[in-house]
Amino acid sequence: MVQQKLDIGFFTSMYSQTNGTAHAVRFLSEAITKYTDHTVHVYAPGIQKPKNRPKNLCLHNFFGAKIAPKTGFVLSFPIHKYFFCQHDYLDIAHIHTHATFGSMAINWSKYIGIPMVGTHNSPLSFYTSHYIPLVGGLLSKMDWVWRYERHILDKYDLVSVPTKSKKNLLRKQRFKEPIICLSNGIHDSYFTDIKENGIRDKYNLDNKKILLYASRLSPEKHQLSIIKTFKKINKEVPNSHLVLVGSDGPLTNQVLKLIKKKQYKDFVSYLGRVPFNDLLKLYNTADLSCLWSWIEAEGLVLLESMAQGTPCIGSNSIGISDVIRHGHTGYLSQNLDEFKDQTIKLLKDDDLRLEMGKNARNVAENYRISTVAKTWVKLYKFLINELYPLRYYKKERKERVELVKEFIHKLPIVSF
Repeated sequence: MVQQKLDIGFFTSMYSQTNGTAHAVRFLSEAITKYTDHTVHVYAPGIQKPKNRPKNLCLHNFFGAKIAPKTGFVLSFPIHKYFFCQHDYLDIAHIHTHATFGSMAINWSKYIGIPMVGTHNSPLSFYTSHYIPLVGGLLSKMDWVWRYERHILDKYDLVSVPTKSKKNLLRKQRFKEPIICLSNGIHDSYFTDIKENGIRDKYNLDNKKILLYASRLSPEKHQLSIIKTFKKINKEVPNSHLVLVGSDGPLTNQVLKLIKKKQYKDFVSYLGRVPFNDLLKLYNTADLSCLWSWIEAEGLVLLESMAQGTPCIGSNSIGISDVIRHGHTGYLSQNLDEFKDQTIKLLKDDDLRLEMGKNARNVAENYRISTVAKTWVKLYKFLINELYPLRYYKKERKERVELVKEFIHKLPIVSF
C-alpha cells in the first residue's frame, strides 16, 4: 500500500518560462503542495526560485542554454544525469514534456521501480513546423516526430490530456490507451472578486467595447490575422478596441509594426506583459476575450477570462472547442469571417453578452486548480496501488484500460 505522504517527481523542460505548458506545470506543483500535504520535486532547467516557496516544493535546477530570450526557453540535455539517479525517494514520476527530461524520467523510474504518468500538452510536430521552418516542416510531414512521441508515451502507465479533442488527436495518431482527460486547471486567484477596477483609466480605454487577446506573440496564435480582421469589426462597432496583452515572441516586431500604421493605431493596443493584478482587471473589464489557434493544450487564457465572467470567442479547434460552450459561454468560429460576425453580434448585444458572461463564470468553477490538484493525488495513489502492479506483472493492456475506466467513475472532473 502507498504511504500517507508521497514524494512526487515532476519532469519538465519548461517551468519558469512564459507559456501555457510552463504555467500549467508550475501551478499544479504549487497547488499540490498548498492544498495537500504531499511533496513535489520539480526537475527542470532555468528554474527561477520564488521567495515564498513552501517547504514541500523542492526545485532541482538543471543547467541549460537560453536560446529564446523573449520567451525564456532553455535548451537542456542532462545526459550525464540520465543513468545516475540519486533521488530514489520518489514514489511516482509525472512527466510533462517528453523529449530530454522525459527520457531521463523513464530511466530513473525503471531504476527506482516506480510508476510513470505523462501529461501531453503540445504536439512536438506542430511546434517544430512553426519554429524550425525547413527541418521541422519536413520532419512533421514524414511522421517522425509523432512516431517518437508514440514510442515515449507508450512507456508510461497512464497518459493524461487536458481535453477530449486532444485525446481524439492522439488516438488518430495511433497512441494507445489508457488515456484520460483532465483539465490543467486555473489558479483559484483568477476567481478574485474585483470591486474597484480603474484599469480602463490606466490604459486609456474609457468608453470602449474591448476585445481582449491574452497570449504571447507567436505565429501559431495568429495575432496578425486577428488585427486585420478587427479592422472590419471596428467599422461596424466604431467604439470597439482590440487589446493585445502578453509576453514578447517571434511575432513582436511584426505586430508592433502593423499596429503603428494609420489604419490600425486608433483601435488596437499592445500592452505587453502586465502585472497579474492588471491582467485580472483586464479580464474583468473586457467585453469579450478571444483566442485563435488550431491546436491548444486547453486555452487556459479563455478559462481565466471566464473566471471573471467574460464570454469568449475562438477557433473551432483542438483544445478551444472543449473550453467554449458554443452559444452558451461564447462562440466557436470556423473561419475569420464567422469570427468577425460573431464578435460584432456580441459587442452590439449587451444583454446576450451579460448572459453568456454569467454562464462562463459558472462553467469556469469546474476548473479550479485546487480541485485538479486533489484529483491528481487520488490518481497517483491509484497508479501506485493498482495500475502499476498490473503492468509490472505484464498483464494485458485491455485489463489495465478497464481498471482505469472503472476508477475514474469516482472522479467527477476526469473522463475517458
